[in-house]
Amino acid sequence: MLLAGLLQACAAPKPIDISDSWKPVNTLAAKPQEIPLKEENELPRFQMLPTDATLRHMLERWAKENGGALDWQYPSDLTLVSGLESIKDNNLQRALNAVRRNYAAQKLRIQVSASRSMLVTKMP
Repeated sequence: MLLAGLLQACAAPKPIDISDSWKPVNTLAAKPQEIPLKEENELPRFQMLPTDATLRHMLERWAKENGGALDWQYPSDLTLVSGLESIKDNNLQRALNAVRRNYAAQKLRIQVSASRSMLVTKMP
């Protein structure tokens, strides 16, 4: 009786039949196929990325990509807003204008100097 109980405790239910049109992930083709890539200059440099945690982090990355540095003198950091998702541009000034519009209520001032450094302050 004890043996029958132990054997039944170790018995697993039958697997569920998953009859779907799935394919194994790691199948390799016999011949290579070309995958077209966008040219690097076509990809927008100034956009919000999933790795950008705050506005300060995003603008710091943009300043570096523009060949400068960020001078953040705004009194606090700011969270990212959904309006930034539409910014996808290679022109820094156009991208910054969109940022300014999204943070108009916070009186955010963003200036880019001739040395490409970016200054962020609060307007009076």
